Amino acid sequence: MSSSPDATQRMHVPASRGTVPSIVSLLIWCVLTVAVPVVVLGKILTGVGFKAVALKSFGDAALMDVSREVSELQATKPDYVGIGNSMLYTRLGRTPEKMNALTGKKFALIVKDGTASAAWYLALKNVVAASGVKPKAVFFFIRDNDITSPKFRTVGRSAPYLDSMRNKREPALDKVLGAEPASFGVVDTVSDWLNGPNGLFTFKLWDEKVPNRMIEVAMDLGGGRTGKVAQRAALAQRFSIENLRGDVAADMPSASAGETRRLDSYNELSNNYGESAMDQSLLPAMMEVAHQEGIKLLFFRVKRRPDAKGNVKDEPPEMRGYAQHLKHWIEERGGLFFDESYDPTIQLSDYLDGDHIRPDRMDWYQEYFWKRMSGVFP
Repeated sequence: MSSSPDATQRMHVPASRGTVPSIVSLLIWCVLTVAVPVVVLGKILTGVGFKAVALKSFGDAALMDVSREVSELQATKPDYVGIGNSMLYTRLGRTPEKMNALTGKKFALIVKDGTASAAWYLALKNVVAASGVKPKAVFFFIRDNDITSPKFRTVGRSAPYLDSMRNKREPALDKVLGAEPASFGVVDTVSDWLNGPNGLFTFKLWDEKVPNRMIEVAMDLGGGRTGKVAQRAALAQRFSIENLRGDVAADMPSASAGETRRLDSYNELSNNYGESAMDQSLLPAMMEVAHQEGIKLLFFRVKRRPDAKGNVKDEPPEMRGYAQHLKHWIEERGGLFFDESYDPTIQLSDYLDGDHIRPDRMDWYQEYFWKRMSGVFP
C-alpha cells in the first residue's frame, strides 16, 4: 500500500528541528510551575524560604511587619508608646484613639497576644528606636516576673512572630537566650540577594496588595452579600478577648504557688526572684537602647486577679521582695517603675477572666491609668 506525498512529508520530520523548542518549552514550564509560585507564595506564606509578610487583617497579626510599624510611628510621632500583650490592650485598647482623646497626648500601642520580654525588647530596639522617633516615654505592661524571664515565649508558636522582628544579628538577645549566633554563609547571602530588602524578587507593592486581594477574594466567595467592612468587624469581634474560652483566658500561668512554675507550652517563668534576675534578663539591653536613644522607660506592673476583698491571693512569698528589687534596679538606672498590685481600688468586679479587665470597665481603667501616670510620665 503506497503512501501519499503528503503523508510521507508528515512522517519524515527531522528530529533536530524539535530539540530547541522542547528545551525552551521545558524552561518556560519550570518558570511558570516552579519559580513563579515559589516567589508569589514566598511573599505570603512563612516557611517557604522567602520573606514572610504579616497579614494584619483581623485581630493580632501572625507576624510583625516591622517596616509598617516603623512607618506608623514616624507618621504619628507619639508622645508615649506602650508595648505589651493582652494585659495592655484589655486595659488601654488595641488602638490609641481613646487615650489620645482622654489625655490630649499622642499614644501608640504595640500589642500582641502572648508576647513577653524578648518580643518587647525587639519592639523597643527594632521598631521604636529604629524609627528615629523620640517619645517622652516607652512603657511596658508586665506581670509577675515575666520581664526577667527572657526565655518565656520564645519558641514553638511564639518563634515565627519573634523571628519576624529580628535583624540578621541580635547578639544581646542570642546571648541571653543562650543561642548560637546565626551564621551568614553562602546560602544566606544568596537568599538575601534574591529576597532581601532590595533583593531581586522583592516587590514591596506585593506585600500590601497580594495578601489584601486574596483576603478580598475569600470574602467575596464566603461572605455572601455582607460588605467587607462588616465582615472584618464581625471577625475581629468573634476573636476578641471576651469570646475566648475561659481556660485560655490569661495567656500565662496564674500566680498561685502551685501554678507559677508550671510549664506554659514550651517555657516556664524563671524561678529566680533574687537581685541577679535583673542582670540575667534583657533589662540591661533594654536600658542600653533607652540610654542610646534618650528614651525614658516605664515598667508598669499590673494587678493579678484579686479575691472578693480586692486582695491578690496566693502570691508567691518571694514576689514582694522581687518587686522591690526590680523597682530599685530600674530606678537606679534612670527608668521608672509603677506597681498597682496592691491597690485596693481595683476590685474583682473589674475583671473579665484571668487578669483581663472587663470591656465595660476599660474607660474607667484608662482614666485610672492616666491619673497615676500623669504624675509619673515625663
